[in-house]
Amino acid sequence: MEKNLIGRNLPTACGDAVIDVRPDEPVLILIKHCRDMKQQEARLRLITLLLLLGCAALFCFTIIFEQRQQRNSEAGGQRSAAEQSAAYARQDRLCTADEDQNKSQKLRIDHSFVWETNMTDKFYIKWAPILGEEQEEKHAIVIPETGYYYIYVRFLLRCQDGDDDDKEEKFNRFFIELHKWNEGYNKDIKLTEAWDGVMCPPHGHRTVFVGQLFDLLEGDHVKVWIEDGYNLISRSSFGAFRE
Repeated sequence: MEKNLIGRNLPTACGDAVIDVRPDEPVLILIKHCRDMKQQEARLRLITLLLLLGCAALFCFTIIFEQRQQRNSEAGGQRSAAEQSAAYARQDRLCTADEDQNKSQKLRIDHSFVWETNMTDKFYIKWAPILGEEQEEKHAIVIPETGYYYIYVRFLLRCQDGDDDDKEEKFNRFFIELHKWNEGYNKDIKLTEAWDGVMCPPHGHRTVFVGQLFDLLEGDHVKVWIEDGYNLISRSSFGAFRE
């Protein structure tokens, strides 16, 4: 079988060369070339798409990371401000507590007995301030703040003039009660009591002391009720201090 060969001049890298091809081979070469071009174009599109997706993912990750850092920074700032506020509040409370404690430790009240003429028994004794601020209530110590207070009252008893005129000895009874009153309950409440006495004649002296720790409220009025023996009182002191 005779083969027809057609000489064609095709460009090459080294110049023109003459090769023998069959008539359908140029079409096949062109089809193959187009197919290769399409494959290369598809690969380039795929690579471009992957690069675009990578850039978009990197951009989104950067934005999310910056937002998260900003939120963490703001939360840290808020926590820091809250911690500083709490620290300042604790410091203020400690300073206030120290001031209150110092104020309480310095709180001292002491009153002296005031004699009232034409008085017998069964009334509240009147006092005059010696130590501490003068109070409007002359018959009571007004508690300035809630807390534990040591309340004391001391009496020096003696037979009054005229008691020695009686030749027969007579025991003179002395009896007091410590009361508190507050407008919150508006009722006199007995805290404690004490009793003693003096034998007249002969002319004698006796000391009666009452002291106790009480849990009192702000505004409590602590008073001394004389039940018997007011005429036996020579001197007396009545006071309180903060425990």
